Amino acid sequence: MRGLSVGLFVVWLILSAPAGAAERVVHLINIGWHTGIAVPVEAIDPAVLPEVRDFPRAGWIEFGWGDAEFYRDPDPAIATYLSALFVETPAVMHLVGLPAHPRAYFPAAEVVEVALDEAAFEALLAFIADSFARPTTGPAPALGQGLYRDSRFYDAIGTFTLSNTCNTWTARAFAAAGLIEDPDRFTRASAVTRAVRAALSGG
Repeated sequence: MRGLSVGLFVVWLILSAPAGAAERVVHLINIGWHTGIAVPVEAIDPAVLPEVRDFPRAGWIEFGWGDAEFYRDPDPAIATYLSALFVETPAVMHLVGLPAHPRAYFPAAEVVEVALDEAAFEALLAFIADSFARPTTGPAPALGQGLYRDSRFYDAIGTFTLSNTCNTWTARAFAAAGLIEDPDRFTRASAVTRAVRAALSGG
């Protein structure tokens, strides 16, 4: 009888926990020069991010932002490098449908697991959603094949500069979630991951 009472008490504690206590887990992906954010598809509302419907077989979607010409060129010429660095250029969103866990899909990358409460998660997702340059109605149309097997590019809001990089975009996403401050100072991938890790550890 005592065991039953303890069990019922544990169930009561779970059921009576505040709704805001629920956690959503996303992953910060650092491939060395570029960072992105992987989100479980089941946690994404297609009404907020309709582009996820382009990836029906994915378990996770990795979102990245970057220079349109450089990002879309698998073998960029030196002129493309220089343009990305020193000329203000249009940006694109890059979405990758991951069939496996981010750590398995990006085995050589630094992958940071980030647990967010519901409000922080929704703020991060809203930031990502607002990064797309969409038509008046409907999702942003895909511009073409991305860098991986199941990936696509889309028009994005903003312009890429030496002081406004893919990593600045990632930092702003985690700033929207309340994890870091002053995101505009982050231009390097390693700085973003250090800041997020420090926030998670309370440092």
